[in-house]
Amino acid sequence: MQIIPQIETPVSKNYSVFEEDLIKLLNAVENDPQNGSGTDNSLPQIIIEQNFGFNALLLCRDLKEKYKIKTAYAFNMRDKNRISLMSDLITIKQLGLKDIIVFEGVHPLKTEFKSAKPVYDIDILGLGLMLKRGLMNDIKHDLFNFGAVIGASAAVDFLKTKKLIEIGADSFFINYSGINPDENIIKYIKSNNKKLFLNVKELSIKGSLRDFIKTIDNLGLDGVIIKIADENSNVFTRKK
Repeated sequence: MQIIPQIETPVSKNYSVFEEDLIKLLNAVENDPQNGSGTDNSLPQIIIEQNFGFNALLLCRDLKEKYKIKTAYAFNMRDKNRISLMSDLITIKQLGLKDIIVFEGVHPLKTEFKSAKPVYDIDILGLGLMLKRGLMNDIKHDLFNFGAVIGASAAVDFLKTKKLIEIGADSFFINYSGINPDENIIKYIKSNNKKLFLNVKELSIKGSLRDFIKTIDNLGLDGVIIKIADENSNVFTRKK
């Protein structure tokens, strides 16, 4: 099973130092005995999510061009509006990035910038249509690989998964809450030949990474995304 780290850009840290730390993190992930890395070269090696620090898109570009690292960009729509979303999509196209992962937006009362009028009402489905059906004649059909982060425990999750497959989602990332996801949703995604990953926060992993991988090994996943809180001290870089 392939393991892919995900990390947010830090609020305050030197760009070059953070970049170097990411390279060390990736080396640690690659050498981890639980990682089946290399089995699928089409998968990203790391997922970068924008926070309030430096521009994550530029970091994705540098990792791609300087280090030949296959990088995915994670849209978190919590503080974005429609204009910033479209601007980011054009920039992503210009930088030559291919893999995009989209998280749900949240209600305005939960955002950091309430004046941003976030796009929680567009949600993953709306942005997915932009990605897979074209955007203003500038972003063509199938230019991007579109990955959607979903829940997989309720009936509404199944309905949303079906809609996302209908519009052309390429992969699915199931948020892990400590309970294995609905088997019917997993079977449906796999029956449509879509990539399937578990999306888990590192701090929610109880015990060792090896033990955690064993508990999800029977789900038929293509990989697991582990969201790292600290690039220097985490399940991969700490001494075993």
